[in-house]
Amino acid sequence: MNRFAAVRRMAASFRNGWRYGFVFLRPAWFRMPQRIRVGGKRVALKFPPEHGAQADFFACFIRNDYGLGKQLPRIRTVLDIGANVGFFSIAARGRYPDAVIHAYEPNPRVSEALRANAGPLGIAVHAEAVGNRAGFVAMIDEGASNQARTSAAQNGGIPLVTLDTAIDRLGGSVDLLKLDCEGAEWDLFELDEAWKRVQNVRMEYHLFRGETVEQVERALQRLGFEAIHWQRDVGFGMVWARRRE
Repeated sequence: MNRFAAVRRMAASFRNGWRYGFVFLRPAWFRMPQRIRVGGKRVALKFPPEHGAQADFFACFIRNDYGLGKQLPRIRTVLDIGANVGFFSIAARGRYPDAVIHAYEPNPRVSEALRANAGPLGIAVHAEAVGNRAGFVAMIDEGASNQARTSAAQNGGIPLVTLDTAIDRLGGSVDLLKLDCEGAEWDLFELDEAWKRVQNVRMEYHLFRGETVEQVERALQRLGFEAIHWQRDVGFGMVWARRRE
């Protein structure tokens, strides 16, 4: 990264933080705030003391990795799959104050924090996983909470609902779908009909089982989307896509 690009990125991070009522200058100096500003009011944040929470905070509030406010016109409904403690949903509420937002998170370890964060902002919380069929799952939760994964298990005790059900609960269509479900996106890619009711997707994709970025792109194209932004890393990455006209 050249010097000009680095300065521009630092300026953007400062503006993103200021939008939510905190000052960000450099990562080494930063401490996660206990309160932020959303919709003109100060709201308390609840999160576990772990590096995963800080990583999600940076992604949603400082770097704006999901591109809120960028090429996203008329956002009235937001579906957050893999909400963790709700940082994306909170950031979306700040950007789209009148949107209906539903957050899905199956991990019981973070459910209390998610409800505490979402409740004051009118964000609906569903303690469920979202997949390609209805049933139950168990959690594989052995590290940071934002890296926990689900495993199909009829005796798992955590409800699994279909993407169609999640969309129906939002009123039948999704203007913005955010996905960060640690590999479960590959099951969701099988639901061609459900995706026809989605206009924009911003997602972290995962290549845990030998999948490729090209497979992600082909899946999105088959589902009727065009990718407008890629951010690649080793084994995972971020993609923004919109429905083709």
